[in-house]
Amino acid sequence: MSRQFSIPTVLRMVPNRLLKDFFQRLGYGDLGIPWEQLGEREIEPVVKALSGMSRADQDRIEGEMRSVFDLACETGLGAIFEGAVRCGDCKLSEVMPEELGPYGKSMWAWLNRPEAFEKAMLIHQVEHLSWWRKRNDLPRLAPDTSAATRVRLEEEIASLLTREQGRGKVCTVEVLERGETIYFFAYPDDFVQNVTTHDEDGKLAPSTFRATFAIVFAYTPSEGALELYAKLPPKLKQRLEEIFARSVLGQELGPWNPEAAYELDHLKDPSFKLQTDPEDHLRVHISKMRLVPKNSGRRIFVEIDADDPEDSIHRTIEECLNQERLPLSEVWVNLVTFCFEFLPMEGRRPGRLTFDVGFPSSCSLRGARPERVELVEKYLKRWEIDRAGRATDGLATAGD
Repeated sequence: MSRQFSIPTVLRMVPNRLLKDFFQRLGYGDLGIPWEQLGEREIEPVVKALSGMSRADQDRIEGEMRSVFDLACETGLGAIFEGAVRCGDCKLSEVMPEELGPYGKSMWAWLNRPEAFEKAMLIHQVEHLSWWRKRNDLPRLAPDTSAATRVRLEEEIASLLTREQGRGKVCTVEVLERGETIYFFAYPDDFVQNVTTHDEDGKLAPSTFRATFAIVFAYTPSEGALELYAKLPPKLKQRLEEIFARSVLGQELGPWNPEAAYELDHLKDPSFKLQTDPEDHLRVHISKMRLVPKNSGRRIFVEIDADDPEDSIHRTIEECLNQERLPLSEVWVNLVTFCFEFLPMEGRRPGRLTFDVGFPSSCSLRGARPERVELVEKYLKRWEIDRAGRATDGLATAGD
């Protein structure tokens, strides 16, 4: 179930002592709120104080509360702890008060570990992006993450988007290392938006603003693989990949015509088994598959019965596809939904991970936890689904 942000929700769920520190940190310690006499979840005096503030101050407070809200969940707290580790703080769990709930822990981190909190926001953003485009023909070189390189990447992206789309004149790039993958987050300016808002007098008035949008590069040097998240036309995605290679790796990329990054067609074979190692404590199945008849624009979706534990994708195909008229040899698979169930084991939290892989180069896996991604990628390679590394074997020494 999706969570809906509201200021009253945050005020009710965060302990008063942390709320008091929150307002003081933002410079609003003189709101006249009787914190010492206020009961927990007694939010009326706080709401009243906020309602008397200027619109600009209200917006500032709401923006910070939204960040706290975003990380006040299981994945958000996981991102906070990961962010702390990446800041060199491996003992956050020992100092964060155990009695706090998710909202309290998120606010505590905002107050006491601001650097880790900022990294957590980036990590959490990655975990909610889907449909990455992957290419595996880059040279296996260590990326340049210096400030000068980030500026160069900003300028190149801004120049491309300004020239091709009339937006993106200003762009900011941030870098995050996560396991073997280095992320470059680019935030170019979007088109101007015109909206109607209430002014300081409570009257409707036109307002314009220019938000940013996200472009994310995920580069894994050991594989020579680059994954790109960008809501842009395909021709611009290729230009962005070329810009990344030139700016960050010092290499020129030629036209991309490699083998597919992902191969799915063999998964339709009923004799194919998704076998795993017992020590990994996994259960894996395919829950959905998209079949495309050859020489046809039609698409066929098959999906298992989630309420039937004995069902399987091959059983579904057998029972739902008329193979006398359309044999399996006359269809190819271009989209598969996998479900990995991580069973309980020492040192690992149980859970389930569902993601899509699309032929030839799309995957929604990138946003999952690194330890889960690493295990899943192990099997995608074993099952000959992920072809990363094959096309780049000859590039291993490129740039030496």
